[in-house]
Amino acid sequence: MVEKIFKNLKFPMFIKPSNSGSSVGINKAKSKGELKQAIEYASKFDNKILIEEGIIGREVECAVLGNEEVTASCVGEVKSAEIPANISEELSVEIRNQAIKAFKAIDGKGLSRVDFFIENGTNKIYINEINTLPGFTSISMYPKLFEASGVSYKELLNKLIELSKEKYVTVQ
Repeated sequence: MVEKIFKNLKFPMFIKPSNSGSSVGINKAKSKGELKQAIEYASKFDNKILIEEGIIGREVECAVLGNEEVTASCVGEVKSAEIPANISEELSVEIRNQAIKAFKAIDGKGLSRVDFFIENGTNKIYINEINTLPGFTSISMYPKLFEASGVSYKELLNKLIELSKEKYVTVQ
C-alpha cells in the first residue's frame, strides 16, 4: 500500500483518520517509513484513512448556511484569522462556489465551514475538509465569517433555528 501511495503522491504527506476531529490521529510523513507509521497510527482512530499530498500555500475557509438554498460567507484566511482574506474577488467567488458545491455534495444541512488551500504560484484551489460542526461561540471563525458578510451573531442564530425547523417539519 505504501508503494502505491508513494507512486501517486509526493512528500510531505498528511495522514489522518477520515472521521476524526480536532487534529486527532493526524501525522505528517516525509519518508516511506514515516508514512507506514502514520497509517498504522491513524488506523487506531478510524478504519478509513485519508492521505493528502502537502500543499505549499495559504489556508482559507468559508462558512456555509442553509438547507436547500445555501449561502456562503466571505472567505477568511486561517493563518492570521484575516477576514476577509486578502485574495482577488475572482478567487473569492470561486472558493465560495466550491464551498456551496461541497456542502451540497455531502447533503449538508444547517451549517458547515469548508477549509481550502490556495497553492502558491498557481492559485489552484484545493478543498482541505468540511467541518460539519464548526465552533460557534461569538469569537469562533464561523460566526465571524458571516459577521464580516453582514450577518450578525443574533441573525445567524435565528436563521439556524429557522433552518432546523425546515428540516424537521413534516406534512400531515
